[in-house]
Amino acid sequence: MAVPKAPNKIYVDTRSGAKHALVPSGLEPVHIQKKDYGQVPIYLKKRKEEIQKAQEDYDAYIRDHFQRGAMQCLSNEERNAILSGLKQNWEMLHHEYQGLSVVTDTAPKKNRKERMEAEMKQLERDIEMMEKHPVIYLSN
Repeated sequence: MAVPKAPNKIYVDTRSGAKHALVPSGLEPVHIQKKDYGQVPIYLKKRKEEIQKAQEDYDAYIRDHFQRGAMQCLSNEERNAILSGLKQNWEMLHHEYQGLSVVTDTAPKKNRKERMEAEMKQLERDIEMMEKHPVIYLSN
């Protein structure tokens, strides 16, 4: 007994009847039948392991580098002491600046005022940097 031939799967996409094969078109799910469908490929797993290994090596290097004393973390007490010292210096300089005369008619007065303004601006930047970063590392 003869078995009839199965018809080719096709789809029609225009009114005039343009026919195309269904399987290579992507409209029929082919890949979900595979046993490894939805699994992460092996090469990606290996790549992830390589990245983790490199990160661990880098972390070990950094830890070793810190332990040798190349970089030391500034403690909170030291940081607060430096910060209070900077603020105190700024206050003293600001008090001195406030005592300057309003009219800067001579060159030395003008130079002194500009120098004090530059120092105050630098102190403000240093204070802002210390307040912005809670952890500061010092290199030897």
